[in-house]
Amino acid sequence: MSEPLARHQLFEYREEQPFMVLNVPASLTDAESLHSHWHEELEVAYIIGSRSTHYIDGTCIVAEPGRLIVTNSDSVHSIKPGVPEKSEAEGLAAVVLVIHARFLEEHFPQYASLLFLNEKTQARAEVKDIMLRLSAWARAERHAPHELLYAKGLVLQLLYYMYEEGVTDRAGAYDINSLKNIERIKGVLGYVENHYTEPISQGEVAKKFYFSRAYFSRYFKKTCGMTFTEYVTQYRLQRAREDLLESSAGILEIAHKNGFSDERRLINSFKKRFGTTPLQYRKTVKNAAPRR
Repeated sequence: MSEPLARHQLFEYREEQPFMVLNVPASLTDAESLHSHWHEELEVAYIIGSRSTHYIDGTCIVAEPGRLIVTNSDSVHSIKPGVPEKSEAEGLAAVVLVIHARFLEEHFPQYASLLFLNEKTQARAEVKDIMLRLSAWARAERHAPHELLYAKGLVLQLLYYMYEEGVTDRAGAYDINSLKNIERIKGVLGYVENHYTEPISQGEVAKKFYFSRAYFSRYFKKTCGMTFTEYVTQYRLQRAREDLLESSAGILEIAHKNGFSDERRLINSFKKRFGTTPLQYRKTVKNAAPRR
C-alpha cells in the first residue's frame, strides 16, 4: 500500500495571520458540496443558514442553524449544504474558521493530545458573538496591524470556550481498528485523486487497501456520505468543471482527460449533477463573469 496520501485541501497563510475566516454564502448548493478530504488544520464552522450535514470520521451530524461544528486535525470530513429559504438566499450559510497547527501549538500546548467534541447542539452566546465578529472582520479588504491582534484575540477566546464545551483524550477516542480504517480511507481518497483519469474498479481498490468488498462498500458510504462509485464520479465532475472554465477544450477532450469513457457519459453525469449541460454551464458562467 505505497500509494501517496494526497491532502485534499491545502491552505495558504500569510506569515502574520496563521488562520483563515471564510464566509460561506447561502447560495452554495448541494452540487457544490465539499467532498471528503482532510488537513492538519483545526476547522470550526458556525452554522447560520439552513441545516447542513457533516460527515466526520464516519459520524454523521445534521447541524441546525446556531450550532458549532468542530473538525479536528486530520479527520476525514465532508459537508452537504442544505437548501436555503428564499429569504436566506442572499445571506450566509456558515462562517468557517481554519486555524494552522503552529498557532494552536504555540498558544495551546496540549492541543496535540486532545480532541474537541461536537456534543452541543447549539453554541453558547459567547461563541456565536465571536464567530459573527470574525465574519465581519473577514469582510474587510485590508487590516491594520492592531486589527489582526483583535482577530487573534477572538480566536484565542473561541478556543477557551470550545475547551469548556468539551474535549477528550485523543489517544482513547478511537480503537485501533477505527484508526486503521480511517488511515486506509485516506489512502483510498489519495488513490482516487491520483488515478481519477484512469478506469477505477471498486473491487480492486477495496483489495488494494485490505478491505473486503462488502465491508468497503458500507464503510466508505458511512464515512464519506456517498457510495464509492458516486465519489469517483463527483471527483471527476469537479475536475471536468474546472477544465470547462479554465480552458477552451472540447467536451470529448475534457471527458477523456477526466476519466469518462465518452462525451455522452460526461454530459449525462454533468447534467444530473449541475442541472445543465457542460457547454451551457461554461457559457452561463463566462457570460456572468465581470468584463475587464
